[in-house]
Amino acid sequence: MKISQTRTNLSAIAILSFALLVYVFYLQHGPEKQQPCPLCILQRYTYFLLGVAALVGTIWPKRAIVFVAAGVAAMGGGLALWQVLKGSDMTSCQRDPIGIFVNQLPMADWWPEYLFATGGCADKYSTLGLPVPVWSLICFAGLTGLLVLVAIKLRKIA
Repeated sequence: MKISQTRTNLSAIAILSFALLVYVFYLQHGPEKQQPCPLCILQRYTYFLLGVAALVGTIWPKRAIVFVAAGVAAMGGGLALWQVLKGSDMTSCQRDPIGIFVNQLPMADWWPEYLFATGGCADKYSTLGLPVPVWSLICFAGLTGLLVLVAIKLRKIA
């Protein structure tokens, strides 16, 4: 894989990460008014970090940066998996340590309309027939796999 292909892949990952953030903004403020739970907010932070890491990788395409981005994507996948498996049991997530932590982050005060958790983890929202956390898990898994492949191919260049 050439450096230009690596930059193209990382640019696509950054664009997709930021596009997903725009889409969840639409889900929250659009016609359905889906309110995010604390785990959703943590996944938003993860998508943002992933997009930033991918942008840094387009400027400075090094394996270490790509592995950092893959690690961030894997963390996001872990959060999404946790929400898929345990979310329906978390009926009081606004009052548990995760909800308190998320809503006390400084960013929740900077942009409360987007980064303050107001929904419950057990809320059932779906898009195209699948729950939103499942879509997030699919996206994080795909992005993690793509980033690992980019890092492996980047090794052959260096």
